[in-house]
Amino acid sequence: MSLREKKKIETKNKIFEVSGRLFKEKGFENTTIDEITKEAEIGKGTFFNYFPTKEALLLYFVEQKDELTYSLIEIETARSIPTKDKIKNLLVFLAESYETDKELTKLLIFEYIKYIRSTGLKSGEDQSRHHRLSKILHDFLEDGVKKGEVKGGIDVKIAAETLTAVYFHSVMVWLWSENDYSISEDISGMIDLVFEGIGS
Repeated sequence: MSLREKKKIETKNKIFEVSGRLFKEKGFENTTIDEITKEAEIGKGTFFNYFPTKEALLLYFVEQKDELTYSLIEIETARSIPTKDKIKNLLVFLAESYETDKELTKLLIFEYIKYIRSTGLKSGEDQSRHHRLSKILHDFLEDGVKKGEVKGGIDVKIAAETLTAVYFHSVMVWLWSENDYSISEDISGMIDLVFEGIGS
């Protein structure tokens, strides 16, 4: 990676970090691009080079999570570990990434949901993200059936969709909850419970 590319990544991340802090302090709607650029010590032109709108910051947050997901898939696919552990490692690590800053995660996810609903993207972009995770889990489970680690008689598609639903539901309940508990531990326990039914 060249120094110029490193500088671009650092600038983009700085904008996102400053924006996140301001969003938590003032709310998404009440934070202006002028305030973000002032705090980040950059010009408005620089901001727009990376993010054409304030809402683009929400999409960047989601894209970061997608990149994390696919990097984890590559790692878990290459490892010679049981199917259950591959699935658990993937979903628990994703949950742990949300736990690093629950307040910001909640703000960005809910603002993202509002944004895609207002722009009509929900039926496409949001559902495709759900489908992608389900497909990943489907592939893991299908491989598990071949290895005898998952019951051969189950409907792998339904099992993958069930795990996906459990994951997203658990995350949303955790974000809404005022109780302080670990979502990653919660999901880990749920995967154990599911595998009591589908494991061989």
